[in-house]
Amino acid sequence: MANAIELIKSDHRKVEQLYKRYQSANGQTQQKQSSIPEICHELAIHAQLEEEIFYPAVERKLGREGAELVNEALKEHDEMKRAISKLQASTFAGPECDRVFQELMKGVQHHVKEEESEMLPQAEQHLRSELDRIGQEMQQKKQQLTSSAQPNKSSGKGTSLSV
Repeated sequence: MANAIELIKSDHRKVEQLYKRYQSANGQTQQKQSSIPEICHELAIHAQLEEEIFYPAVERKLGREGAELVNEALKEHDEMKRAISKLQASTFAGPECDRVFQELMKGVQHHVKEEESEMLPQAEQHLRSELDRIGQEMQQKKQQLTSSAQPNKSSGKGTSLSV
């Protein structure tokens, strides 16, 4: 079983792969549109796991520095959630949808880079003995969330997860 950091990085890579698929669908509007709910679904689950399980452990072990890292990550999550809500609630397509989605992914890429270069190395150092347990907890929660909320690809709408 993967530890918490391996799970987080695995989620990051999965979203990157889905985004590459979106980008490679040049001119194929239907294929691009069908990628958006899946990416939003993955991001919503990932954010919930971090916020409910991983970030509290980081704050607990890293003290004030951990709280600062988590506060920055939560601000980025809030921006991401606003963009996801906008995408899920809208009926727009084409350039406006693409603009909102590209904005979302730009923020996600920034968040991933920051998290992997700042928070995760510190968490690995300070949470070493807890990473397997946290990872197991995250994996169990992810399975629950994945089975209870699947993206609705046919309508172009995302999940019913709390974003």
